[in-house]
Amino acid sequence: MEVLRASIVRGELVPGARITEKAIEQRLGVSRTVVREALRQLESERLIRIQPGVGPVVAELTLDEARQLYEVRAALEATAARLAARNADDAQIAALRAAFDSIPEQRPDEIDALLAIKNGFYVALIAASGNHIIGEQLANVQARISQLRAVTLGAPDRQAAMRAELGAVVDAIARRDEDAAYRLSVAHVMAASSIALDHLSTRAKDIA
Repeated sequence: MEVLRASIVRGELVPGARITEKAIEQRLGVSRTVVREALRQLESERLIRIQPGVGPVVAELTLDEARQLYEVRAALEATAARLAARNADDAQIAALRAAFDSIPEQRPDEIDALLAIKNGFYVALIAASGNHIIGEQLANVQARISQLRAVTLGAPDRQAAMRAELGAVVDAIARRDEDAAYRLSVAHVMAASSIALDHLSTRAKDIA
């Protein structure tokens, strides 16, 4: 299941792509029972949908769904940042700072590499917050908007802005300013949301 999930998250299986049980069996060398269980799990995570007459397909986000997901992401990240400012010890803040410092100033050629680095930053943020339930929920939201994250990170001039936004969040956490950490985290996610929603809106107009 993790292999299939990763293929969706990385964008190897694009929204709307049909998923056939036989192809997965052959690719992964697993039984049909295992494949069906994996598909049920991915459907529960809303990464795939069962389309009548077609079967499993990679889920496509509507503009409204994407807007709601970014609102949830903002709430989760901002709460984690607030808790980190309140609860993190010096070692956890140092680890968060190191995770931030690993984010390159220039966008790498491979967006996958940047996504992995940013995910590492969020691992450090959740550890600093002391609330791993937030981490579980955030991971699910990030998976559902994974391909939009690639769009936002690939936008012109986004790399520098993203680093500045996250740097401000880390600074607020380090000085134990809970309100600023929360507010700056929301601003970071909403900046990404704006790019993602513009992308979906333009795509919808092109299709129409």
